[in-house]
Amino acid sequence: MPLIQPLVTRSSSSLADARTRAIHLYRLWQKNVPQIMIDYHLCMPQSVVRSKIREHFEKNRYVSDPRAIDVLLFKGRIEFDETFNVWKQYSHVLRYFDANEQDPQPTKFFDKFIEGRV
Repeated sequence: MPLIQPLVTRSSSSLADARTRAIHLYRLWQKNVPQIMIDYHLCMPQSVVRSKIREHFEKNRYVSDPRAIDVLLFKGRIEFDETFNVWKQYSHVLRYFDANEQDPQPTKFFDKFIEGRV
């Protein structure tokens, strides 16, 4: 029985290399949005899905450590593989869209009083 070598993740040699890999991953996500929507039967426009993907990439835009970027790229690639291969359930995909769509909590005293949370 052959010995299985552990998979070593690719590390970026520079910040420019990490940026190139991030753009490649972003384009991979965007290119496969139509297929993901078909696989998961998403009842929303493609623009909503594309903007949510962009939002997740923009959240980490100002990370400047190449090692941290490599970890984020690895996690992003895993998320892509799980989503594209339909290893996720429908509810797992919908969690991305429900995270920020909750009603904002009242911050002023009067708003809290009206809500009955004083």
